[in-house]
Amino acid sequence: MKKEVITQTDPKSPVAEVFRALRTNLQFMNRFGKSQTILLTSTVQAEGKSWISANLATAFAQTGRKVILIDADMRKPRQHKIFSLKMCPGLSNYLSEVNELGGREKFSYKDCIKKTEVENLYLLPSGNIPPNPSELLLTDRIEELVKELSNEFEVIIFDGAPCLLVTDSTIISRMVDSTVLVVSQKYTKIDDLKEAKKRIKSVGGKLIGVVLNRVEVSNKKYADKYYYANTAMPKVTLKESKSRPRFEDIDETERVKTKKEKEAKKEEKIIKDYIEDKVEDTERKIREEIEKEKGKRFASVKEVPSDKAREILKSINNYK
Repeated sequence: MKKEVITQTDPKSPVAEVFRALRTNLQFMNRFGKSQTILLTSTVQAEGKSWISANLATAFAQTGRKVILIDADMRKPRQHKIFSLKMCPGLSNYLSEVNELGGREKFSYKDCIKKTEVENLYLLPSGNIPPNPSELLLTDRIEELVKELSNEFEVIIFDGAPCLLVTDSTIISRMVDSTVLVVSQKYTKIDDLKEAKKRIKSVGGKLIGVVLNRVEVSNKKYADKYYYANTAMPKVTLKESKSRPRFEDIDETERVKTKKEKEAKKEEKIIKDYIEDKVEDTERKIREEIEKEKGKRFASVKEVPSDKAREILKSINNYK
């Protein structure tokens, strides 16, 4: 399993907490149902829907509920890579009744389900990439699959293909309780989002919300919000703690003062370096003038600079 399943690999991180909040919101939308079916899709590719699907499924499984994640993106599947499992047999093999070698074979859904490293979480991978994914999703077998899985699993999460590029997710949205659109900050176009909503609504799908991915948030903002974040705190001895107070023990006035002192020292160094460069440059020019005037104006007094060099020196001295 890859590190991108952050709800499992780093459960105390602020990102993992966001997925738990998303899980809680979805749970309250289906408090009375026996099982919960959710579709996650996006407008176009590369918006992060597979990553969010994997982490959301893991967050549900961590509550003790039996969860299955279905990789319904049979064009560019990713879930088998995220969980380091075999792709076949999978959803396409079950729906088409064709094995990975191209021969006819009828599969049970249990033949295609794989156990992940996360407790209570199972994966139904995409299977072989078929030439006609949309047609496979229009068959009766997909509805039979959802019905059978609902009897065995408490939460069913579909990772669907982008709904503006193909119709796969639009078809699935009719069969599930809830559809969630994943959008990416500074990437997803508002017109694409409106069109995706229109398509899902037009087939009777229930669009319940949008997940905004790739939001630019600083580490400081995370730390301010999640004080219990999994951060490594340095060990400080008693002697050190007396001489060097902790950052949180310093009041805001002292912090501002320290910051200003650092900025002043930095500015002082820049000015000092600038003056030294100018002095060196001036000395070089003086030497050039002396060499130039040798045997002419300053034949007898070789170390006396020219009038021009004197002016340059005077301006530098005044600046200093």
